Amino acid sequence: MKLFTVIFTLVLLVGSQQVLAHSDHAHKSISETSALERGRAATTQLTEKDAGLGFGKLPESWKVVPEDAVKIHKKGSGYFIVSVTNRAEPQTLYVLLSSDGGVYDVNFTGEFDGLE
Repeated sequence: MKLFTVIFTLVLLVGSQQVLAHSDHAHKSISETSALERGRAATTQLTEKDAGLGFGKLPESWKVVPEDAVKIHKKGSGYFIVSVTNRAEPQTLYVLLSSDGGVYDVNFTGEFDGLE
């Protein structure tokens, strides 16, 4: 079920992604600034559709989260976790991104299985 959720999220967010690299090309790592932008874009996308992640469609207030509420929560080998804090709720959403910018998962705990 988790694989389905990840695939559905990726499909949902493809519209906000830059051109995807082909498998025969080397993947470039995105910058922390790009990770922040992608984390914020993913959050906005989740206000438009229920991605099947267990929390439904996010309220509209997530669209207007200020820039200073979007931070790199953790940077690991091959990934970023971006935190997006909505002070109106108040809640923090965590977006797991690959180092090349793909969105893998989103939750409210910041804990993702299998990360080192």
